[in-house]
Amino acid sequence: MTVELRVFLSGGEQLESLREWMAGHQGVAVQAVARPAAPNSQGTVWDFLAVACAAGGPLVVAVHALQVWIGAQTTDIEIEVGDRRFKVTGRDAQAVLKDVIETAKSLEATPEAPDDPA
Repeated sequence: MTVELRVFLSGGEQLESLREWMAGHQGVAVQAVARPAAPNSQGTVWDFLAVACAAGGPLVVAVHALQVWIGAQTTDIEIEVGDRRFKVTGRDAQAVLKDVIETAKSLEATPEAPDDPA
């Protein structure tokens, strides 16, 4: 099962740096997702990173990569997994990211509802 983490940064200018860092890890697919364009605006503003990986080893690799990156930064990030949202700082990254992994793994154990109930 593939799990998607949505990673939100407090400083949007660091999104590209994180995207490049995460893309270098095997089994982890990373895509920057654009914010809807404002009228009369130029250019693209990235809203968040969508990080997709398998719920086993690749998930642990992705979350560990986030932990290393956060530790080297002076920013806070937020991660969405399913319907839960986690705020992560350099000070609490290790503990919070363990919760992210457990939440993502629990999604794997939950059977998906069929799209068409008929």
